[in-house]
Amino acid sequence: MKSLAVQDAQVLVLPPSSTNKAKGELFERFIANLLANQFGFEEPQTQNLNVTSDGIELDVKAKHKLTRGTAIAECKAFSRNVRAAELTNFYGKLIIERFEDPQAFGLMCALPRLTPEGEEKAQEITRNDNNFQYLSGNAIAAALKQAGLIVQQPPSTADTSDFTVVITESGVFAAAIVLDPVERTPLNVGMWSSEGEVPNSVIELMRASEYSTGLSVLDVGGGGQPPVSSLTPQTENVLLAQVAGSTSDFEYQLPASPKYFVGRRIAVDRLRGFLTAETGSIVVLNAQSGWGKSSLALKMQDLVRRVSGVGIVLDTRTADQPRYVVEVLRKTGTEAHAAGILELPSNASWASLDSAVATLIEAKWLETDRPLLIFFDQFENVFSNAELTRTFRDLALSCREIDGPLIVGFAWKTDLVGWTENHPYKLRDDIRSAGSVVVIDTFGPSEVTVLLKRLADQALTRLLPDLRSRLRVYSQGLPWLLKKLADHVLKELREGATQEQLLAESLNVVGLFSADLAELNPTEHEVVRHVARYAPISAREVTERFGPDPVQSLVDRRLLVQVGDRLDTYWDTFRDFLNTGRIPVQDSYILRQTPRSVARLLPLVVAAGGDISVQRLETELGTSDRAIFNLSRELRLLGVTAQEPNRVKLVEQVLASSDRESAMRRLVADSLRRHRAYSTLRTLAERNDDVVTLDSFARELPNAFPAVDVASSSWIAYARAFLFWFEYAGLVIRQGTEYSPTNEGLSTPTLRLLGQRTPLRVRAGVPYIAPRRAIELLKRLSVEVEIEMPSHAKDREALGTLVALGAVSVSVDRKCRLAVAEVVQDGQVNPGHLQQLLAGVPGGREGLAAIEANPRCSPRDVGQAIASAAHSKWTDGTTRSVGGHFRSWAKYAGLDVQTPARNQ
Repeated sequence: MKSLAVQDAQVLVLPPSSTNKAKGELFERFIANLLANQFGFEEPQTQNLNVTSDGIELDVKAKHKLTRGTAIAECKAFSRNVRAAELTNFYGKLIIERFEDPQAFGLMCALPRLTPEGEEKAQEITRNDNNFQYLSGNAIAAALKQAGLIVQQPPSTADTSDFTVVITESGVFAAAIVLDPVERTPLNVGMWSSEGEVPNSVIELMRASEYSTGLSVLDVGGGGQPPVSSLTPQTENVLLAQVAGSTSDFEYQLPASPKYFVGRRIAVDRLRGFLTAETGSIVVLNAQSGWGKSSLALKMQDLVRRVSGVGIVLDTRTADQPRYVVEVLRKTGTEAHAAGILELPSNASWASLDSAVATLIEAKWLETDRPLLIFFDQFENVFSNAELTRTFRDLALSCREIDGPLIVGFAWKTDLVGWTENHPYKLRDDIRSAGSVVVIDTFGPSEVTVLLKRLADQALTRLLPDLRSRLRVYSQGLPWLLKKLADHVLKELREGATQEQLLAESLNVVGLFSADLAELNPTEHEVVRHVARYAPISAREVTERFGPDPVQSLVDRRLLVQVGDRLDTYWDTFRDFLNTGRIPVQDSYILRQTPRSVARLLPLVVAAGGDISVQRLETELGTSDRAIFNLSRELRLLGVTAQEPNRVKLVEQVLASSDRESAMRRLVADSLRRHRAYSTLRTLAERNDDVVTLDSFARELPNAFPAVDVASSSWIAYARAFLFWFEYAGLVIRQGTEYSPTNEGLSTPTLRLLGQRTPLRVRAGVPYIAPRRAIELLKRLSVEVEIEMPSHAKDREALGTLVALGAVSVSVDRKCRLAVAEVVQDGQVNPGHLQQLLAGVPGGREGLAAIEANPRCSPRDVGQAIASAAHSKWTDGTTRSVGGHFRSWAKYAGLDVQTPARNQ
């Protein structure tokens, strides 16, 4: 007879009724008899009795027969070894009890036993405290044998494991699992009694218990030899399905094989650290669906194999019984034995989880630098079976006792729906707390760059920067979505589409969405459209209406995503497509050039009739084609120029307009209103009293573009470019260093891009200087027609004021001309035309209105009216100065301007 010596005896409580109450009462009576008959205690009083799915907890208080001293006992019978903390808590109670009775006796009963840490603490307490005793399953079995309540195992059973004490209403019995002598797998359960035959009622209770797991139960006390077979139905019915990896870069339906694995350096380094562990360890991968859990598990398997270890990554969707876990350990143990990593003991047992773990504990590890890996992928499916989850939890808690480099991994997604009442949260958290949790995030910029390069290599072409940017932003850093989009683009390119066409058609994702929907059944169609209509919508509400299965199916297909406790479609573009049947223009590019930067390009395009070659622009601007591309990129993205290779061409909507600047400004405003950066700005303004600064906007932009990784200084530059374009489009009002979104676009632009760029520095807005020099310059231009740009500072300041009003233009060759010839007539300034020019700049109309309403209006009041309308923040001195100068300009414009009252 061979039995697994290292395995602890178990205690199995089998009442006639399967209720927790019956189980607790039977165990309570057993412990009372044990305390009385084996340890000399009487008058036991139950202080607490708690029966759960994890086991039984019993607290008892009694008196010693001889000393009459107090005794307290705490008994815990679990499916797993009892944690050291339970012992520590009990001993604390014993110390408190001794405040009243210094000789109080403490008995800690832990079944099957304490964890190794707990065992060490119990031994230390026992050495220093004579009034404390610790009982494990082995100690209870020994006491029962000494009392004659159970007897030695019959010699008719050759190989056994999982010895257990069986407590029933009919008495106490013993049992063990009989093993196949070759496979070391379970054949049947053998039971025996100290009083002869085992009653049939007890045999039936044992057959129905979790201990037997479907095995036949035999009374072996009579000397009969149990039947032997090479395989049991249990081992035949277990299917171990290994996870298969992808066969290409963009096969998004499968996890990435190590050959196609990308990045994840920090996570991989953490996993590599587990390979050097000297004892059993647990690792948990958590992430949303499609974020790379399975890919990372396969990568870890590859790391293990590279150091000649044994690794297996399993799809736990085939796990349907506790035996599954044992078969995984058997497969791993036998493969490690065959590979020369460890030597299994001759009395190995794969009868149960306990005996399988005991076998690995007893194994002799020959090469500790060759780790074993067992990874349970798709583990969220196990949570639907609490009993099965408990078995995995017990594995996680017990494998740490294995003195060898065994790594057990779990990977489950965090975007589960449909689990509310029955989800085994505690068991899940026990697994998570037993090991190290690696939380997987979305792809970073470097990983996106690698995949985009691979896309270019397979497409045999260089990807346009706009296409790379579009894919980077559309994918949102989601690995599966980036691969899905890349696969779609690759197919489109191979079928003859050009990159320009894909950009113009928003990557032609209509076909992609149609293919997604074609795979759904009618119920799933209804669910996804319902979510799209009301997104984000409560997950509970959707599952209650349609049931959890179709909802979970859509999450598994990655058409729906869970955000907190709410559901949404995986992409806002997909949501819009479901709701409207069309694809909205997606504006999520990054602007890098400011309006003033492109202002050097646009006048040349206008001068050429709205269409000019890149080569000609290179010559006229004295720069490279790359510089021309950078300058024109923003114009293409904003819809101002057409998407044509080697040319810069204004769209017809601008060319055909009588006011091209206004038409262009409207196009830019329409594009930017749909842009993610603009919605980010408005959200930020709502949180900060309708005010945004350059720094605050720059800090917020990285959250809107998670797949873009640049230095903080670059985000400052991007934020500045966006804000300047918003200001040009009239979507924000600038007040000093602060910007505020407008509900309607401002009607008066402060910057013109289509006119000839002036070499003169111009301060936009109302005049900031007295009118005398400017009026003299107007009169001079009316006579000389064209003059050189003045060199004197005061004259240049006057010229800049006239340019800001739109009265004078300055060419790139520094020639000054009247922009509005009618502003000077017969050598005198035309008041009506000057008044129109003053009314055309921000704040000018309001300043004129203040004077018309009150000719004695003070400089401060006029300045305040201008500042308020122009959304400017001026000091009191600046307000008075601007208001005073504007009164003088208004006088030249024909208004009745009178001296203010003294008190003003």
